Amino acid sequence: MLKSSVSVVTTRLLWLLLGLSLVDALATDFGLRFELIEEANPMMDYVYESSVIGFYFVKLVLPISLFTLQSVVARSRFVQRLLQLTIGLYVVISGLHVFWFVLQFS
Repeated sequence: MLKSSVSVVTTRLLWLLLGLSLVDALATDFGLRFELIEEANPMMDYVYESSVIGFYFVKLVLPISLFTLQSVVARSRFVQRLLQLTIGLYVVISGLHVFWFVLQFS
């Protein structure tokens, strides 16, 4: 039973990570297209400037790939903590996106 509940929690965390990554990609794309923001990550700036499709690919494929490693993620307490940290960072980044949206459109 415990193993099953850990797997359910991991699945929910992975879906949350994917959703936050999608929100980040959409908000960043919007901000860059309308020159409201600049991409802070030099590697993602390069990817975006090279190919917007490539930008979305990187933003979404990395979290999706974790679903294939779900059993490893679920078993490793360390990887679980990294996943939680990543989600926390994405929540902060999403908050920044909301902040500049409010500033821009109020």
